[in-house]
Amino acid sequence: DPAYFIGRGKLEELEAIVSELKVEAVIFDNDLTPAQTRNLEKALDIVVVDRTSLILQIFAQRAQTKAAKLQVDLAQLQYALPRLTRLWTHLSRLGGSAGRAGGVVRGPGETQLQIDRRLIRTQISRVKKALQKVEKHRRVQRKQRQEMINVSLVGYTNAGKSTLFNALTSEKQLAEDKLFATLDPTTRTLDLPDNQHVLLSDTVGFLKKLPHHLVDAFKATLEEVAEADLLLHIVDVAHPEAESQIDAVDEVLKELGALERPTLMLFNKIDLLEEEGHIQLFQSKYPDSLAISAQNGAGLEALKELLAERFSAQDVDVSLALSYQDGKALDYLYKHGEVFDTDYQGESIKVKAKLPQRYLKALDRLTTNSTSVILNPKIDS
Repeated sequence: DPAYFIGRGKLEELEAIVSELKVEAVIFDNDLTPAQTRNLEKALDIVVVDRTSLILQIFAQRAQTKAAKLQVDLAQLQYALPRLTRLWTHLSRLGGSAGRAGGVVRGPGETQLQIDRRLIRTQISRVKKALQKVEKHRRVQRKQRQEMINVSLVGYTNAGKSTLFNALTSEKQLAEDKLFATLDPTTRTLDLPDNQHVLLSDTVGFLKKLPHHLVDAFKATLEEVAEADLLLHIVDVAHPEAESQIDAVDEVLKELGALERPTLMLFNKIDLLEEEGHIQLFQSKYPDSLAISAQNGAGLEALKELLAERFSAQDVDVSLALSYQDGKALDYLYKHGEVFDTDYQGESIKVKAKLPQRYLKALDRLTTNSTSVILNPKIDS
């Protein structure tokens, strides 16, 4: 029944359950229209919560930083705007009364509704402006980090992203067995073999039927994903619905325009698997994948080596003649590359090294009277 979302018979069945169990609220794992919510609450005489409303409440509890709170506020306001009529049903509406000129006189309920809508639109505009400042600040941060490779962790909520993030970076990011424990992106340096360093970002968890209000509100946060050089898609392989969760994450990535980003699938929580064949089935379907356990560290060293090997393909061999005033350039080579040989001669230092190509411009800015020759470039310059 369009008026109630469920059929009349199911509604009567639900009324009996609510009465028998003294239920305080009914939660629908679907989005309801404002009218359906209002009709269900009237029929059941209790609070009715739909899927989006529940997710927004969880997000509101998890939000800690100013940016996260603003994003949740925006999503809640956008969700509330078309549902304001529910708040004013107690006020009378004089829609049928005629004025002196035969016009329709509007009651106090309708007037209050118009005022509230205007207030919410004003609040939405204010929050959007505040979020634009956050977005601008994050763009500046990303620009400053352009020289480094950016890797983002993505996955279904509670797949173990924050646990993996902590294990790889030795951080103490909040990692709990609950939905949406992480709302804010956290970025730290990940050290790889052969003196390689990349930036690793933990992001908000995805889920099936992610409300559009949330996608719109968290655009600034999710840009980290859309602009990453590599996505690590974390999958809770022990979950009975792992396959559908993979599809759900792909749907969100598609909406963000990030589905085509280079991706490595990580099948997490192998310590919870009872059958070995289970993981082999997944890896046969997704060849570019790795089995890990963020909890006990299984497969993490293999992951680092795989990432190092993957990114070293973007390195170039360089031969430089640095002046003795170019100490910063030499230090930069040791910090970001792999130095094979240094020969201190009369007026210059001859250096042979391997360096990620993205660092060449920065190295050039640090040199004065040096000359550099690229040998054996691995990729097009």
